[in-house]
Amino acid sequence: MSMNVSDKARMYRELGKLFSASFPMDKSIAMLLDQSPRGARREFLEGLDRGLAHRLGFADAMTTYNHALTSDLERSLVTSGERSGRLAEACEHLAHYFTTWHKGIRDARSAMVYPLILLHAGVVLPEVSRFMLMSNMPGADAKDMHLWPAILWRLGLFWLALLILWQLWRWMSRASAHSEAIDRILNMAPLIGSVRRHWALARFCQVFHSALLASMRITECLRMAGDASQSGIVRNGAEIAAKEVGTGESLAASLVKSKRFPRPFTNAVQTSEASGVLDIEFMRWAQAETDMAEEAQRSAAEWYPKALYFLVLGYIAVRIVGFASDYFGTMLNPDKFM
Repeated sequence: MSMNVSDKARMYRELGKLFSASFPMDKSIAMLLDQSPRGARREFLEGLDRGLAHRLGFADAMTTYNHALTSDLERSLVTSGERSGRLAEACEHLAHYFTTWHKGIRDARSAMVYPLILLHAGVVLPEVSRFMLMSNMPGADAKDMHLWPAILWRLGLFWLALLILWQLWRWMSRASAHSEAIDRILNMAPLIGSVRRHWALARFCQVFHSALLASMRITECLRMAGDASQSGIVRNGAEIAAKEVGTGESLAASLVKSKRFPRPFTNAVQTSEASGVLDIEFMRWAQAETDMAEEAQRSAAEWYPKALYFLVLGYIAVRIVGFASDYFGTMLNPDKFM
């Protein structure tokens, strides 16, 4: 069982409100369970409740009993938030993150409706026209003509291809969290690649900032933030940087040596590290990258349906040309169908 982004946004928003009001954790969970949640939301809350009953902290309870329902980002932010005394802020950030992600998915789905309807019309109408033309040809036998099998065959191929592409994308998205090669391939996708890059750096900076506030070692901050980034590129870069820091290298120089982070970002880290405002700089970059990720997400939700729309128009145009060719060929050579 998994919890969708909408449920996660709602869950973390409620937890953030309660924790901001200094409401006890056990009573917060009990209150949310009394609201009769269903499915994965109930499983999530019951897991937290069991963990708290065994005297575990919130982060440990989530890791122990809700590992399958949560991501590295959630566990890292909650862990660092709890250790720094900013658990409410961690939950509020997660609520904002999942709300934004859900909105992007919803907008993309809504924008895809019309192109998909048009595509189905482009599959059905030419077949109907072809059937009517052929049935009126001299010597044509309606029993030998099959309209619906041809339509269903084309629609079946379309949905099969769509399903294969969707499953491939899901597999690659999951694998890209650990594979730098796959992550680079996905980041090359127009618009979507920009969304992925900005979200990866936003997650990295947010968790690094929270870990700094929790007074964790820089190497620990790097590894935790790299895992939370959900990007193979950033994860490997953070691991390389952590090893460099372990040998006595500065954070900025270590990030530069990893060759996985944007130069403006490493330059900003260098100046903030020298001036002693590293936590402020990471918070600023987390917000800036989140804003850019949201903007890129809106652009992707706007332009991908338009691209599909023009592809569908092209497909329909090809079908119309094919239909016209058959029609005029029949008119010019009627003996072919005698």
